[in-house]
Amino acid sequence: MTEDESLGARIRRLRLERGLTQRELAEPRYTRAFLAAIEAGVRVPNAETLAHVAGTLGVDPDDLRHGRPADAATTLAGVLAEARRELSRGRTAEAAAKAADVERLARRYALPELQCRAVHLSGDVALHTGDVGAALGRYTTAKTLLDAEQVTLRAAVVAREAYCLQITGATGEAITLLETELRGVRAATDPDPDAQIRLTSALVYTFLELDWRERARRLEREALPLLPRVRNREWLAQFSVTVAQLRRDHDLADTERLLGEALAIYTDLGLTREIGICQWAHGYVLRRVGRVGEAAERFERARAILLEVGAVQDVAGATLELAEARRLAGDLDEAERLATEAAGICHRTQHQECMAEADRLLGRIAGTRTPGDPIADQLLSRAADRYEESGLTAELVTTSRLLGEQRRAGGNVEGAAESFRRGLLAAAGLPGLLVTPCE
Repeated sequence: MTEDESLGARIRRLRLERGLTQRELAEPRYTRAFLAAIEAGVRVPNAETLAHVAGTLGVDPDDLRHGRPADAATTLAGVLAEARRELSRGRTAEAAAKAADVERLARRYALPELQCRAVHLSGDVALHTGDVGAALGRYTTAKTLLDAEQVTLRAAVVAREAYCLQITGATGEAITLLETELRGVRAATDPDPDAQIRLTSALVYTFLELDWRERARRLEREALPLLPRVRNREWLAQFSVTVAQLRRDHDLADTERLLGEALAIYTDLGLTREIGICQWAHGYVLRRVGRVGEAAERFERARAILLEVGAVQDVAGATLELAEARRLAGDLDEAERLATEAAGICHRTQHQECMAEADRLLGRIAGTRTPGDPIADQLLSRAADRYEESGLTAELVTTSRLLGEQRRAGGNVEGAAESFRRGLLAAAGLPGLLVTPCE
């Protein structure tokens, strides 16, 4: 079979391979002359004729029409699964090549679902390497290949699309996209559990970034009855990792259980990057309950894994967490080195929240060394602006308070009052917000 083989030529080749004459393939429903015209490309068979010819040749009519091998869908799905593992292990070139091959073949063989999955994976490759714009473009393309019945795959694409929007600072747009999609899935006669879990995980993650913990916990409670019916094990693990970060200090045993379950699944699936994400999540929870030394160990493991596989933006996030742990432990030099390294990555990838976080951390370090330092003021001011532009109001509140304290320490009372006022105005827009002390 060649790339440009026509339908008529394909029928002729398969007929000869089976040792049939034109008459034997055509009769009793059609004449030899009619089949000869089809093989010559003079006539195009309708669905009924194609079904007759395919049945006699012993192939699927759609396989015959599109020239695809009988096992094409299974084979291409296997290639994508392997490419997914390669990407998680940092073999981005191999994963990208496999995704491109599957996309091309799936288009040729008229397998739109596999074509969509290949495009989705190519978006994941771009995201892995820090090219958020290219990733968003690929996810947008993938959505155009889906029909209304493919809710599970659509949920996967939408979740990634929303993440890209969040990275670029369009947090409100990301939430609207996810909530609209989740409502649509839930409104179906038989709502798909996998689609709901994927979208719920994405929403919980976004709510965590906004510090909307009660909303996130409500989503978790709504999703728990679905878990026994979810088929995608990777998504189950992802859900566990995400909701584990909602646990309080008295729930650490539950955190360990959730992360342990996720780690077992990721290990079984051969997903190295995701194992690093588990370590990162564990460190996040430990830091929040004051176990800074143990948190730093987890962040170091996460950073090492993510560096090894080349997950660019994840490296920046884990590095910022480690830098904050070092700051809390009093190692300002190491904290500054790590935060500066992360800031460079964030600027290259234009991750708005991480850029703000790096500015805030570096500002706190400068202010600790020299209260009232104008560099600290500049960094904290820029962090506040970035948080505000990204719609991360809780972070804006915290940063405004830090900036106010920094200005007050430097004797700038008027500037401090202005910063405190900005934080209070932002806090007024957060329903139920309890402003807590900074770490």
